[in-house]
Amino acid sequence: MKKNNIQNILFIINFLILFAFTEFILWRSLSLKFLFNFSIIILPIWFLIVLFLLKKHKIFKLHSTNYLLSFILVIDIGIIFNIFSLKYFSYPAVTPIFSVIVITLMMDFYVGFLASIFFSFYFSFLIGNPLSTFVYLFIIGIIGAYFSKKLYSRVRIIIPFIISTLSQILLYFLFFEIDFLSWPIIVISNLFQMLFILGVLPYLEYITRVYSDIGLLELGNLNHPLLKKLSLSSSGTYYHSLIIANLVESAAESIGANPILLRVGSYFHDIGKSLRPLFFTENQKGLNPHDKINPKLSSLILNLHVSKGQELAKKYKLPILIEDLIVQHHGTRIKRFFYHKSMELNENLSADVFKYPGPIPQFKEAAILMIADNIEAMTRSMKIFSKKDLEDKFDNLIQDLFLEGQLDDCGLTLREINKIKNAMIETILNMNHSRIEYPEISKELLKEVNK
Repeated sequence: MKKNNIQNILFIINFLILFAFTEFILWRSLSLKFLFNFSIIILPIWFLIVLFLLKKHKIFKLHSTNYLLSFILVIDIGIIFNIFSLKYFSYPAVTPIFSVIVITLMMDFYVGFLASIFFSFYFSFLIGNPLSTFVYLFIIGIIGAYFSKKLYSRVRIIIPFIISTLSQILLYFLFFEIDFLSWPIIVISNLFQMLFILGVLPYLEYITRVYSDIGLLELGNLNHPLLKKLSLSSSGTYYHSLIIANLVESAAESIGANPILLRVGSYFHDIGKSLRPLFFTENQKGLNPHDKINPKLSSLILNLHVSKGQELAKKYKLPILIEDLIVQHHGTRIKRFFYHKSMELNENLSADVFKYPGPIPQFKEAAILMIADNIEAMTRSMKIFSKKDLEDKFDNLIQDLFLEGQLDDCGLTLREINKIKNAMIETILNMNHSRIEYPEISKELLKEVNK
């Protein structure tokens, strides 16, 4: 059975259980009529609108299971939370802010918009006045999603809470009735949902491996066990990762990609090197173990830093996109040094033996990391940094990547590549600017000055 068919069956089962739970909590009864009628209304909306539009989204193409699980889990929790609010308070307590804000934080505004549509349809048929209730809840959801974009700290979650709550009070009076007893219910319900967001968000991220920017920033504080191990066992790689983080962040900002994902991903992209650090030049101090082994074995050892890095990412539940950055930042490029060494030894081995396992970058952030990783390696031996030399090296690198097909699936345009080029070159020049040479002062004169 195909993966999509299995997912669809699981979705139907999930919603049938949710419909039964809804009826039992609200009316203390279960009936096939309610399940049938509600299924006729809600399931087509899910499959024909939400699910269709979700699967067109780029992140759902990368990891449909993780992102669909996140979406369904948050929607289910939000619906269950609001069913109890509807049961034990009244319909002013129903609000989409939990589902919409959490989904927007973990994914983006577009997916939060779809969550608002589904949530609004669901409760518009439970509360009554379907059109008015749908518009009322949908507008609140859109406002919550809009003001949840690009939140980088938990404290700032209060912003969408305040704006959504004030909007909900105003819209309630506009769509239904001027009832001054309803606004305290709205405030209390929204406050509980905001506190629930603060408490449950880290656990949702850990379970699904779909992280918000807030979760990514907390992950990238350099105190993570993997980063500590990297700094102790592979100091050269650790320093290399910090340099890459500066390069990719400025490049991502120049084209509107996710700079936080790239900065944190850069910290972790070479964690596999911590297992055999001396086989990588940045960690070597004179002795090179590759001199004593054949090129094929050297290639296999270098491949291990990708596969072992992926294993560590899974073990420590790193974000799924950071796992992608680990396996995609080398793509399927050939290790040219060892390939040439093999040809000099007349080993007659296929070039495939010397390729990284890949795949090639599947999204823009992975391609940016690949470019930064290569350009940093190319400039490491440069003593004098000039803009012209850097531009030539960058152009040669991009030409090679195009010829090798490494950028075929990432979605970068030529205009974006040019912006990435300018941003990275500016960052390299700023990190390696020349310093003035201070004149020497005799120790006797310093003693006199400090008397």
